[in-house]
Amino acid sequence: MAAEGPEASIEYADFGAWYDEHRSRVLDPALSVAMASMHATLDDALSDRDRTRIRRLSGRVKSKRRAWRKLKRLLRERTITTVDDVPTAIGDLIGLRITCTNLRDIEMVQAALDGLPLPGSRVRGLRFDPASERDYVLEPKESGYRAWHVDLEVGIEVDGNAAAATAELQVRTLLQDSWGELTHEDTYSKDGELPPLVEVLSKRMADLFATLDDIAEDLRSELDRLDQAAVADPDLPDTPTLDLQSGQSADAASVLVTRWSELDRPVELASLAWELQTEFGAEISDGWFGAASFKRFLLQSIPEAEISSTGRRAYLHPAQTQATAAPETSIVTNDVPGGARALRHVDARFPLLEAQRWETLFLQLSEAWRRMGKLEPNARSVNRLTRSARDRSRSAGDTVSRRHLDYVAKSLLTNEGDLHPLDAAAIARNFTDLTLQRMADLRIIGERDHKQRAQIKRWLGADRESA
Repeated sequence: MAAEGPEASIEYADFGAWYDEHRSRVLDPALSVAMASMHATLDDALSDRDRTRIRRLSGRVKSKRRAWRKLKRLLRERTITTVDDVPTAIGDLIGLRITCTNLRDIEMVQAALDGLPLPGSRVRGLRFDPASERDYVLEPKESGYRAWHVDLEVGIEVDGNAAAATAELQVRTLLQDSWGELTHEDTYSKDGELPPLVEVLSKRMADLFATLDDIAEDLRSELDRLDQAAVADPDLPDTPTLDLQSGQSADAASVLVTRWSELDRPVELASLAWELQTEFGAEISDGWFGAASFKRFLLQSIPEAEISSTGRRAYLHPAQTQATAAPETSIVTNDVPGGARALRHVDARFPLLEAQRWETLFLQLSEAWRRMGKLEPNARSVNRLTRSARDRSRSAGDTVSRRHLDYVAKSLLTNEGDLHPLDAAAIARNFTDLTLQRMADLRIIGERDHKQRAQIKRWLGADRESA
């Protein structure tokens, strides 16, 4: 059976034979590896609490007929001439989809992927290509489609030899995923065009769902604030000694002791409180078994527990005084210091970048800040600053991830009062000081550990002079 159209140079029968063999040898094994690696990546990077916000992880291999439909368009455009070009030309032969709860959870997944090796590594499993990101949340498609896309390289073995396949990952919120299901976008879309009435209704629904996503994000922020308030230590008289020998309070205390004994890294008190409420019911937070606060109940349950605060968050430390560094599978580049990997093991959003990428990030952030002038320490300033810096880097052909910019900007703008523009060297120094203080608070690096502190300074470029 010949391919349709005079422009076609590949027949359907030839493509079908190639597809069947390629699927059995490469695509199906790569999908299995990609799914297992993605589950492991999320489990390693996210807390139990955050893991529940991943509502669904699914994967598929594009069917022969749907791959042929896409191939026909490429043939018309004459961007492909042989079946050997198909794996490169069609990047979504393997597809993964993550559906999460809120917009902020998309950033959570992005941060988890930052811990993957870069393309070209010989590590089996997933490799993350940040240059392939397509952010249709910030810049929706004409149809109204919103999601975050990225290409992942899947390291596998084929016939005993190392090989790689490409998988496209889509990350959506529940509402964004619902829009796709309700509009049947995949069914009705033809080369990016929709029937007129479908296009109008789809865009109206997309805008409505985007508004609901924003409201859901505001709701989550308020719930997070309440979670932090639930673990705060109120200004109350000393708590009387609790009877933790019997009853539900003793059971809850034993859960905390067991959890503490298993820790290999500091864990947020809010996350521990959530675990207890999930197990025993939200009503326990009314008085925390007579302790008045979760922190006081924890300290009576584990008298030898060590708690430290960094920023607005309080952490329970493991029984050991030193946090354990992240496993080798989380290393992105060889020049990332061990202390940075250990912080990433506690804070999944902390960027692990090559040293030269930090220099680019600080430069773009400083230039955007210079153009905007004095800022106030609020979310609106962060959003304006990071978007401007991202757009500048994109125009310069050296795109910096907005979530990395966002992390640095939020760290810098948490100070009280208005903030005047800083040059790149000053941003590097300030961010380094804040990072080292967090590492000290979390017992990752000691105050007198000059060697590791010097490594962090070199990595972040804090030892460079202002231009």
